[in-house]
Amino acid sequence: MDKPELSHDPHAPVYNIKAVSRLVGLPSVTLRAWERRYGLPRPRRGHQGYRLYSEYDLHLLRWLKQQVDTGISIGRAVEYWHELRSMGRDPVAEQTRFSPTAQPISPNHLARDLYAALTHFDEEAAAEVLRRASALYTIDQVLTEVVQPMLVEIGEAWHRGELPIAVEHFATQFCLQHLMSLLAASAPPRHPGIIVAACAPGETHQIGLLMLVVMLRWRGWDVKYLGQDLKLEGMAEALGPLKPRLLLFSATRPEIALNLLDLPTALAAFPDPKPWVVLGGQAFEGLRLPKTIPAVYLQAPLLETVTLIERLMQEHTPKTS
Repeated sequence: MDKPELSHDPHAPVYNIKAVSRLVGLPSVTLRAWERRYGLPRPRRGHQGYRLYSEYDLHLLRWLKQQVDTGISIGRAVEYWHELRSMGRDPVAEQTRFSPTAQPISPNHLARDLYAALTHFDEEAAAEVLRRASALYTIDQVLTEVVQPMLVEIGEAWHRGELPIAVEHFATQFCLQHLMSLLAASAPPRHPGIIVAACAPGETHQIGLLMLVVMLRWRGWDVKYLGQDLKLEGMAEALGPLKPRLLLFSATRPEIALNLLDLPTALAAFPDPKPWVVLGGQAFEGLRLPKTIPAVYLQAPLLETVTLIERLMQEHTPKTS
């Protein structure tokens, strides 16, 4: 399969300072100090004044850190960067995929490396693979082309009896931790309307839903993630003040999906306008709840699912003047 073209602008503001600090391995205070003293990088400001860094900024910081790690002072590293740029050379572009001659490691290769690291319980190596992947590809691509296929392969290998259950649990927990760190690193929401996402009552598998939540959060949507096994009793009383526009539930097995049969009662307790219900997961591949439960069913791949949810939010969130 051909690798999809990367169409996004490498200079577009994407990462907040927490994400950059984690991906580069530099404290936030250092990032602010370098910006204040040397004017590098030059993050843009979001509408609430938050710093937002581009992928180019991310690579520039990695390049500066590499120079410092060799013993050069940060001041001299910045001077060196300016000197190279004045000669028509950009050391950051030359080392990254922004260069026309760059040959980045493919997502398939990274997925194989991640599989090898996790099946050998090598957490440090797995973390390094994800750092490399994040330097080369967008969050969406890392999740859909590296993490997701790797987890599918581990699950299939376990079902074939090729891997012990301990490996599957280790890989799952590692990925959960990574996804939670991405949630924590997401910028404040910039779109109106609230989405509440949770696993259906009795559901404990949350990786797929959490990937979806991360992708929505990194697009600027206000998603409240409530985790596993959300009971419907008392849900409206707790969530009603938020006035969510979407309630997003996932279920992997039909018997779990049937635990949502009491949704009409739960929805009736919400104030008007009632939230839309969106249902997804393997359980709904061949199952639909009774028509008394108005719901939108999602069976598309992750990226398409994100687009569908964004469309629903845009269509059903009242415009503010």
